[in-house]
Amino acid sequence: MKTGRQLRDEALAYFECVRSDWLNAARMKAIQIAVQKGQVTINDLREIITLPEQFSPNTWGAVFKSKEFEAIGYTQANHAAAHARVVRVYKLKQIGSA
Repeated sequence: MKTGRQLRDEALAYFECVRSDWLNAARMKAIQIAVQKGQVTINDLREIITLPEQFSPNTWGAVFKSKEFEAIGYTQANHAAAHARVVRVYKLKQIGSA
């Protein structure tokens, strides 16, 4: 039996394959926001881009699963369907730092 983490990781890998164009565009927007504000959340993205209706809402979860972002904190989701669940706050990773 697979764990919840394994199922999540499989779903995110799937989205990377089948939703790569949308994810890349969303990540570019997230990078722009992080450069301007110093940080970014999924709330910021939801204000400026729309997830296509035919996409699973779980696709949002794949946006920050890339090498550009580093989690730095938490806040609450703004959209009503999230029921104020906790979401991460991200910053851009420092290139060349270890």
